[in-house]
Amino acid sequence: MLWSLLLTTAAVQAAVLPYIQPNPCDDGVRNANHIFNAIHSSMRQWGSSLNHNGMSLFLAQVPAGTQFYHGSPKQEPVEGMEWLAFEPEHAINFASRMKHPPPPPPDKPGMMEMSLDESRSCKAGLEEHCRGHLTDHRFPQSPIMEGGDDRKSAPRPRPNPMEAGWLHTYRTKTLTPLLYIDGMSAGKCEKGTLDTQDVLLLNARNESQGMFWERERAERLCKMAAQTWNGKIKGFIRMEAGFEIIMCSFAKNLDFLQAVRAGSIAPDGEEPPPDDRFFGDRNIWDWVQAIAARYDGIGGGRVKLNYDRFVTSYHYDLDLFTGDDGLPRLENIPVSSLDKIRDDIHSMVNDWDPSINLYEEKAIDWQKVADMVVERYAKELKYLVSGALTEPEEFFHELVRILRVFVDSDARNTTAEVDRCVAQMIPIEYDVSCSVAGRAVHSVARTICSALFAAFDAHVPLLDTMDNLRSLIEYLDWTVWKRCPECPLGTVCFIPVWPFGTTEDHEHPQCRNASELEGRRGYWGSLRPRQMEPGLKYFP
Repeated sequence: MLWSLLLTTAAVQAAVLPYIQPNPCDDGVRNANHIFNAIHSSMRQWGSSLNHNGMSLFLAQVPAGTQFYHGSPKQEPVEGMEWLAFEPEHAINFASRMKHPPPPPPDKPGMMEMSLDESRSCKAGLEEHCRGHLTDHRFPQSPIMEGGDDRKSAPRPRPNPMEAGWLHTYRTKTLTPLLYIDGMSAGKCEKGTLDTQDVLLLNARNESQGMFWERERAERLCKMAAQTWNGKIKGFIRMEAGFEIIMCSFAKNLDFLQAVRAGSIAPDGEEPPPDDRFFGDRNIWDWVQAIAARYDGIGGGRVKLNYDRFVTSYHYDLDLFTGDDGLPRLENIPVSSLDKIRDDIHSMVNDWDPSINLYEEKAIDWQKVADMVVERYAKELKYLVSGALTEPEEFFHELVRILRVFVDSDARNTTAEVDRCVAQMIPIEYDVSCSVAGRAVHSVARTICSALFAAFDAHVPLLDTMDNLRSLIEYLDWTVWKRCPECPLGTVCFIPVWPFGTTEDHEHPQCRNASELEGRRGYWGSLRPRQMEPGLKYFP
């Protein structure tokens, strides 16, 4: 057959990769595909938005002198615990305040007081943290988000007029050790985005109230960092519509650079609109564009993760996928199993010396290795099952092109060929590592290479081979396969990022412009309070 001739000729002409002994650490790893995807999507908005129920925690460092942003109703710098945004477009949405904060109800003093020193302000226009006794949480304030789901909602009271607050800029004083909680871990919803924090770290599954527990959640995390981990962890990296840090002490860890008034602006020669109109009408477009710029990474070397030792719930003998929605959850995991993971988290942090600079260590960056695997095979696998290769000759010709460099034409040996295919991606230093990350990446690479060489068999009907490759693609579930083709200028490939987006956006992302984003909601469920007291205004 032609494909056999092609293989022989190509193998003679091509330099065959040397045979490398199988890795002694390659003893298999549970949920290797999910661990691989967690590594690949870490600190990336795109993959972390699609695989939003994060199950992994990574030690992280931010370099000295890294700039961060905070939207505040006050000009004065923050001293204690608060939230930091990586992007100013994220933070500026919280740089506002109510002109006339409502008084607390007479029978519930302090119920609606705004703890402006302790929290981000109430934000009319998108979403934010109205806090006090009841309001120590983040919830949406905006007409854009009204209703929070696809059901028709009741009319809301006229919003309290807003005025401009301040956009603060800070920078880290020194190399700053943090804990990164992956997935959409700042998404306040009931899909499971908060499980790693509320169920695993804080053991508070019966106390948590989702978005209505945000300040309590942050304070407890910082208490754990101070008391359980002896202050080694200075804050927690999370992600919503943008990456953020819960910084446990601004005064200790950050230098305050400036605060600029975040009011409305206009071109020279024109009067800016009033602030209340500015905040009420602002859409999400500028924010979404900033988010899209970080789809493939936070950029600028602003965060370094430790992949050699991290904790992921995927690695344990747990049934995480019990619901009909196919999402991993921790809420029904036995206490004894959670205790084992907690012990491993505490050991990971307590054994860590945060003074050792991750940027200077010669550790394997397993995300870069995962990138190589995805970049090498994502398009190839999709092309093989695309329907473009309808004849066996065409199909095997394509496989010859992919596999010929791994074959010794004088000594065919499938085991050796698969090993060469795997070794192409795995650093030589790996045989002394045996980390969970390394084993997961190695396992996925072996699964791909084994499947491709299994497909390279003329005795197997082509339809069966195609089905096997489709099963491989389903197993891998790479988020790059949901990316839009290159979007025209003035549009972004839009996916749900809490609190925005629809189920359609999650299943079939499309290029969308500013006007198409208005009112897109529903994927994250209801964003209204679950319990409303009669006569009490929860929204300004």
